[in-house]
Amino acid sequence: MTGRLWREGEPITVTATDQGKPLSFVWLGERHLVERICDRWRASEEWWRTDDEAWRDYIKLATRSGLLCLVAHDGGTQNWWLIRLYN
Repeated sequence: MTGRLWREGEPITVTATDQGKPLSFVWLGERHLVERICDRWRASEEWWRTDDEAWRDYIKLATRSGLLCLVAHDGGTQNWWLIRLYN
């Protein structure tokens, strides 16, 4: 699959459950409702550190507006990022 990739991520505002499941996100002023989670994994960033907060959850999801994208949640900063839009 091809698409647009932001290596550092585009900042997004996410509404999520207490368990971290995204329900919707706002990107470029437009709200997108999550239709389904396609895949989810956790990667330890700077794993050699002992800080338990040095991780990111990566979530591939489909929206009701027709987007298929990859978002990331940073465990340390609690920030959310749009990483990739797929075609």
